[in-house]
Amino acid sequence: MIEGIKRVACVGSGLVGQGWAALFAVNGYEVVLQDLTEEILAEAVERTAHHINTLVNAGLAKGPDEAVARLRTTTSLEEALSDANFVIESVFESLEVICPLYEDMDRLTPADVVLASSTSGFMMSDIARDMKLHPERAIVAHPWNPVHLVPLVELSPGGKTTQGTVDFTYRIMEDIGRVPVVLKKEVLGFIANRLSAVLWREALDLVDQGVASVEEVDKAIRAGPGIRWAIMGPHLTYHLGGGKGGIEYIMRHIGVKKAK
Repeated sequence: MIEGIKRVACVGSGLVGQGWAALFAVNGYEVVLQDLTEEILAEAVERTAHHINTLVNAGLAKGPDEAVARLRTTTSLEEALSDANFVIESVFESLEVICPLYEDMDRLTPADVVLASSTSGFMMSDIARDMKLHPERAIVAHPWNPVHLVPLVELSPGGKTTQGTVDFTYRIMEDIGRVPVVLKKEVLGFIANRLSAVLWREALDLVDQGVASVEEVDKAIRAGPGIRWAIMGPHLTYHLGGGKGGIEYIMRHIGVKKAK
């Protein structure tokens, strides 16, 4: 645990919020799940407990009973944010919902509490547009589903986000076993979603053009490049593929053909 950080507020207790809650709980943090109704929260706690047990059974965490005991819930945003040292938001993807929420959270939390968004579709500069007090402590921390199993978290600062906010969020993500990457500038889709979208467009086109079936396209990725991508990214893949000449060889002799 990071010194001085004891309680985490998970605002929004859907699929993503449940994953965050499980991660923070198994890593020793007190977790407050907040949502609109008690019924939603009851289901969220049940699912979060399931995720905790999944991590424990996989040897990725210990003390399931203690972790579950660190969970509590509330329908009150003010109560959830009370004494919270870090806030991770995972609510419905709509600026009409998110922007007023950040205005409220900005007002209800001390200036040094980082407000992080799980959004996959918006940039922090847009999300924080109504924050009148401390927009510098707001940042996107976009996870990949299942949140408690896939380690990637993309950190995308807004136009007013400070380096201190970025550094702190990076530290707390590492503390719960995530692999954070930091964007140098805001862009819709961040990094991994944009790369995934390119692959998906090509996969759809291959099926649409009658080149291969859905099953064969999926099998080709699963049995081939998908295995390599689990341990190295596209740049290292092509660098190694170039042999002694590395990626320079690839760009000189194959890159032109790929561009065409």
